[in-house]
Amino acid sequence: MSSEKVYYNPIQLLEENWPTPLLKLSIGQDVWAKLEFFNPFSRSIKDRTALFLFREALKADATQITEATSGNVGVALSSLSAIYGKKFVAFIPTQAPRAFKIAMKVLGTEVIEAGKSTNDLIPLVKSFAKTSGSYHLNQFNNPLNIKAHMETTAKELDEQLKSVNKFPERIIATMGTGGHIAGISKYFKEKYGDEVEIIGVQPAENDRIPGIKRQNGDTLVSSAKVDRVIDVTSKEAIEGVIKVARSSGILIGLSSGATVAAYNRFNDEKTTILIFPDDGFKYLDELERFLQS
Repeated sequence: MSSEKVYYNPIQLLEENWPTPLLKLSIGQDVWAKLEFFNPFSRSIKDRTALFLFREALKADATQITEATSGNVGVALSSLSAIYGKKFVAFIPTQAPRAFKIAMKVLGTEVIEAGKSTNDLIPLVKSFAKTSGSYHLNQFNNPLNIKAHMETTAKELDEQLKSVNKFPERIIATMGTGGHIAGISKYFKEKYGDEVEIIGVQPAENDRIPGIKRQNGDTLVSSAKVDRVIDVTSKEAIEGVIKVARSSGILIGLSSGATVAAYNRFNDEKTTILIFPDDGFKYLDELERFLQS
């Protein structure tokens, strides 16, 4: 990578900008945030997953791909489809933030809205893939989702912390498809054992936080060790967004805010890493409703 940051194609832009930044926060004694919204396509951690999955579709010489998505993976796949000239059909929940749907359409994706959650969409996508001959990426059960984060996110984080003489006593990450927390857990548990505590974050029962979901044992998380799972309400997640915004001047997304809310349960001196999956600009409608309430 040139020191002037000049790139000749979008994939180079993605990969040669890794590692994403690690930022020390002022919300606790020794708290750091991995800023995944520095990924260029979806401005989220899902660029990593999408790249690994999409490369498999390219190897299979797929002309049309399909996937169920709550948002970020759909935008990332839409970008890659545009870059490589592939047709992408995305299934997205009706309740997903409209910013995702608009972004995917701008990128040329066919967007099908159905169901309240990605759980509702999975059988629809499987059926569509069979009848249309589309390549189903299957992010929810594909081990490449875990591999992407073992080889990139976790490795980067380990090296970044070593560069500032820090050891991650605790890592807090949200759980949706489970790819990034599973990859991070597998990497750090295999290398350091239980010296690193892995904390998973999910929405409180009967609550909704875009991009994450309550776990029921059928996601990639089940293949990795998570030491503790913390339930967070949507109100707590938004309060986490506001806390970081008003202390660090950075607008993070709702799932990122959920990791802040989970950290508030500890607020101790342990070196703690929060994985911030995306930024807040896709969720301005939700933030506005909260501020007006």
